[in-house]
Amino acid sequence: MESNIRRISVLSAGVGAGHMRAAQAIAEALPLRDPSVQVQVVDVLQHAAPGFRTLYRDAYVALANRTPRLVGWLYDRADKAWSDRWYASAIERLALHRWLRSMERDTPDAVVCTHFLPAALIDGLRRSGRVRVPMTTVVTDLDVHGLWLDGRADRWCVAGEEAERIICREGVEPSTVRVTGIPITRAFESLPSREAARAMLGVPSHRPLVLFSTGGCCLGPVEQTFGLLQELRDVATVVAICGHSEHARKRLQAMVPNAARNDMRVIGFTSEMHAWMAAADLIVGKPGGLTSSEARAAGLPMVAIHAIPGQEERNLAHLLEWGAAIACLTPSTLPWRIRSLLADSARMHRMRCAALASARPSAARMVAETVIETTHAHEAITTTQGVHSPACAA
Repeated sequence: MESNIRRISVLSAGVGAGHMRAAQAIAEALPLRDPSVQVQVVDVLQHAAPGFRTLYRDAYVALANRTPRLVGWLYDRADKAWSDRWYASAIERLALHRWLRSMERDTPDAVVCTHFLPAALIDGLRRSGRVRVPMTTVVTDLDVHGLWLDGRADRWCVAGEEAERIICREGVEPSTVRVTGIPITRAFESLPSREAARAMLGVPSHRPLVLFSTGGCCLGPVEQTFGLLQELRDVATVVAICGHSEHARKRLQAMVPNAARNDMRVIGFTSEMHAWMAAADLIVGKPGGLTSSEARAAGLPMVAIHAIPGQEERNLAHLLEWGAAIACLTPSTLPWRIRSLLADSARMHRMRCAALASARPSAARMVAETVIETTHAHEAITTTQGVHSPACAA
């Protein structure tokens, strides 16, 4: 049977950078699996009412910065599968009603969700009979929070075997769950050598390279951490990567003395993150799902700092168990911890091996295969039943 797949929407929510980076990685992989497919990446918050968008995104960032323990408490309280969140769902539907109407009018052939907000909204449309579209949900953390299960998907892609056990114990049919890893850009599937990466980036080859990733929202004491990393100038080159935060880039750049410009570098958004990780000896940063997955694909040991209670602390627990990271719980000891680690070549080697052993650099390709297979299966069912849904209409 000839495939009717023409359009796939990859839906996410721009809360931090990780969910959107996963969506972009999947969008990059889908045409490689089926070149005829047109892929659209949608940040649903961009289509929400301004007040809701500000509350949903900025309130989280503010709470995580000022009262992280409250964020952890709320995270644990909300960790209930199949919970009745009718009040929250009603607010979400109201804030995004125009986008939902557009999805009804122009339904794609398949949707992929890398955030639980669009997953729950699309599930609501599906259960009400307003759309018939196959949905794949991709969990972008190493653990599975109950909010991910608010949207009932046809297929689930999870980070690892433990996540698979969690979701299946909550009643998800095991045959619908696939362990893929967290999607990252395919550049991590074929990384340059450390020497080649350093030559390309203009980084000295004779001394260690420490990356400092500020994270998508630049949460936590970024300037204080960078100030501590300046104490490593005598033993390592330190590069801070600030992503899309131009404010953070300018703040950190102003902290670098002219005499230290060769040993301390600050950059903003880069499309060469894979090359920086290939060139580095270790990375300092928050243990987000995407950053930690990229680091492991590069065999890069992590020094985890300022993990947000909730999903980041759960991610960190996995990284520590695998031996791919160490946690610096006392900020003032950060330079000492890094010096000690860099001086212990045997331990660095063990951590690199542990990172690579737990890595899944082909996750985006596996997700793309799952999406295409799920969509074909949906086509076959609707054709057999004689149902021509908006998603499959010619």
